[in-house]
Order: sequence, then C-alpha cells, then structure tokens
Amino acid sequence: MRYFIFTLGCQMNESDSERIATILESCGLKSAPTDRGADLIIVNACSVRQTAIDRIWGKLKLWLKAKPKKIVAITGCILPRDQQKLAKKVDLIFNIKELPKLPEKLAQIKQLKLKKKSGCLGNYFKIKPTHKDSKTAYIPIMTGCDHFCTYCAVPYVRGREYSRPEKEIRKEAQEAIKKGTKEIILLGQNV
Repeated sequence: MRYFIFTLGCQMNESDSERIATILESCGLKSAPTDRGADLIIVNACSVRQTAIDRIWGKLKLWLKAKPKKIVAITGCILPRDQQKLAKKVDLIFNIKELPKLPEKLAQIKQLKLKKKSGCLGNYFKIKPTHKDSKTAYIPIMTGCDHFCTYCAVPYVRGREYSRPEKEIRKEAQEAIKKGTKEIILLGQNV
C-alpha cells in the first residue's frame, strides 16, 4: 500500500510529517509521489488559518469521490470544532501527540493492510524523522505553549509547553549531520 502526506501549515507541521512518514514506512507502506497514487492520505494541517481548512474540504471532496476510495486520516493543529466537522467524512483523526500509536489506530481501519502493526514506541520525540530534504533538517526543541493567548490555538491543539532534553536535540542534530545535512532549523511554538 502507498501513502501520501498532504502538509499545510508551518515548519513544525513539516517536521511532524517527516515523523509520520517514518511511522508509515515502519508499517511497510511506501510513499506515493502524489495523492492520486496513494491508498492512504494523511492530512497534516493547521486550522489557525481558515484557508487551510478550506483547502482540506476541497481536497476531501476529490478523495471521497476517488475510485477506489482513499483512506483519509487527519492530524495537526486542528481545532476541536473543525475536528468534529471533519470526523464525519474521514476514516481517522488523531492528535500528533498520539503519533507513536498511529500503527494501532491504522490497524483498526479494515481496508488498510499493514505489514507490521507496531511502529515506534515511546514519545513523539523518539521517532526518527524521514527528512524530505537531505540538505535541511527540522528539529523540534519544544512543543506546546502555556500562554493561552486569545488569538492562538497552540495550547489547545499542541498542549502545554514541553521542552525537549538538550541531549536528545544534540543527538538528532548529529545524526542529521552524519547523513549530510547542511542546515538545521530548530523549531518550537514558543521559542
């Protein structure tokens, strides 16, 4: 089976998508170059901007009409009100913090055949990302926020602020450099 990740949003979403790819490939799925060639489509989006949600709805209409039907899962910074609306149309909605459990969640979708049903265990940061660009690596150093600004969804969709241990950050950076990475971009919602 083949997967395609449709990413909308910030660089943190790009980093999340790299970790999603790692999980899917550990389950025996192969990457498809476009959504047309995919059996499973993972939408990693952000509802901070309405345009991203509008784009999801536009794409969703196409995917639901496709033959054979596409399996569609949604994650990212999606507000609860948008999740409720989308849940009626898609096969799975999961919080990015649940990424280590994604194989178990996907295994519950009957038409999806996984070679392995167990992926990376542990927390989100333990998942080694499949970097799309060999020259650049996005490395999250923290996630979430404790400020709860009225205009911002981050604390509601990413949770409370959590900083990653320096040792883990250095290790991921060193691994990226060994693979030829020339640029490392450190990420976090509240850096």
